Amino acid sequence: MVDRLGQYEGLNKFLNLSTYPVGIKYFSSFDEDLEWEIIDLGFSRPKNPINLCQFIGLARHLSRSVLITAHDIVCKIGAAAVGLHPFDEDMKSGEICNIDCARKDPVLCRELFRTMPRIKYGEVKAFACAPFHKMNLEIDQVLFYGTPLQILKIIQAYLWGEAARLEFSTCAKYGVCMEAMANTYITQKPCVGFSCKGERVSSMVYDSELFICVPIKYIDGIIEGLEKTKHLLPTPMPFRGLDQTPTLPDHYLTEYAKRMK
Repeated sequence: MVDRLGQYEGLNKFLNLSTYPVGIKYFSSFDEDLEWEIIDLGFSRPKNPINLCQFIGLARHLSRSVLITAHDIVCKIGAAAVGLHPFDEDMKSGEICNIDCARKDPVLCRELFRTMPRIKYGEVKAFACAPFHKMNLEIDQVLFYGTPLQILKIIQAYLWGEAARLEFSTCAKYGVCMEAMANTYITQKPCVGFSCKGERVSSMVYDSELFICVPIKYIDGIIEGLEKTKHLLPTPMPFRGLDQTPTLPDHYLTEYAKRMK
């Protein structure tokens, strides 16, 4: 059994998050027997359908373990993003985007939906989420919310052992369902994004927060990376004043001298 509490403590030692990271598990098959098995582990479904992003909020703010099927999600964009609703005509035509004037013309609305990250319909039958340290199911993804500095620390820790750069894109319209969960599921890489209007209204997202979704396979490497790169982004970050001569590492000054010759 993986020590989730130990991993959480390893992460939060450097991140000092104000809400819980959320562990997410996708189910490619689902039936009544599995539902009861998961419920016996302390998960519950909502009494009424709610937005997908609200489930994330319940886990990260209220420490709840929740189980979600297509019947539990009222927002069909969120349901489509995670494979629980087909890519229907309203999306193909961009009509949903047209309704609230998210783009200046129908062509851009159609292109927005054509390029939206989404899990293939039917590939996922249900998913569960819970605070990372309480998640007693296998985890596919970990979702973090934090300040730009906290998210930057996670990115730096990931890059320390995995890559030179992390690229991301956004449509600035749909948030955690599409830009985090679906994108990470498809790419199997960390995905950074911004919470959308719906998420801010219904899932208690603060103006100071970004999110990053990370495949579980990278978590131990990120914990190690946080330790190895802690000198790069200390907290609190020292500030010596805008008009002061900066204190620099010796090699900065050596290279500066070479350039000025």
